[in-house]
Amino acid sequence: MVTIIATIILPPSPTVLFRGVEVNLDRCSPRTRRTIETALRQGTEKPNPLADLEALEERTTAQAVSQLAATMLAQNAPFEQVEDALCELRTHMDEHFLQRKLVRLYER
Repeated sequence: MVTIIATIILPPSPTVLFRGVEVNLDRCSPRTRRTIETALRQGTEKPNPLADLEALEERTTAQAVSQLAATMLAQNAPFEQVEDALCELRTHMDEHFLQRKLVRLYER
């Protein structure tokens, strides 16, 4: 009996960190890829295909945090419970907007 062991070597995928998001450039459209590469080369992060999503994220998160905190404090919730709820909300919002950014970057 002969045992054959094969090793497959795949080239690393070209991933870059763009505006806090790890992006696989191979999955982007040519236009989005050029935009990201240009922004990274220029160092100014212009143009930014995520600008409108980042602005929406800031507004939405600020509004949700203030509304949740105000509601919980009005109900005399313990500060620890408020803090835990705000942390969970922030985690949820971060994940939600990360997914939206990836959808935008990969144009799906």
